[in-house]
Amino acid sequence: MVTRNKSMHRNGIAVTELAVGLPLLLVVMMGTVEACTMIRLQQKMKMVAYEGARVGVLPDAKAENVEWQCDTLGTDQRLNDIVVVMDPMDPQSLDSGDWFTVEVQAPFSSNSLMGGWGFGNYDLTESVTLQKP
Repeated sequence: MVTRNKSMHRNGIAVTELAVGLPLLLVVMMGTVEACTMIRLQQKMKMVAYEGARVGVLPDAKAENVEWQCDTLGTDQRLNDIVVVMDPMDPQSLDSGDWFTVEVQAPFSSNSLMGGWGFGNYDLTESVTLQKP
C-alpha cells in the first residue's frame, strides 16, 4: 500500500510539471516560428527590392516598370500590403554612374503566419541601391 501512494504522488508531480512546462515550451516555439517567419519575409523583400532596382537601372526604365516588377514579384512571393519607394522617383532622370535605390516596406502583422502576435505592428523595410551603368 505504501508503494501505491508513492506512485500516485509521483503522477501528481508529473502533471504539475506538464502544466508549468508546456505553456512555456509553446511560447518559446511560437516565438521561434515568428522570428523565422520575419527572417524569411525580409529575404523575400530584399529579393523584390533588388529586382526592382535592377529594372530601374536599365536603359529607358520608367517608374511604372519598377513598380510592376516589385508588385508582380511581391504577389508571387505572397507578400501583402507592400509599399515601393524609389529614390529618385523617376528612373529616367538617372545618368550613367548615378545611384538608384528601391525600398520595399510591408507590415509584419499582415504577412506573418500567426498574425504577428510577438512583434505587434512592426514594419519590415528592405532596400537595395544600384549604380546605373
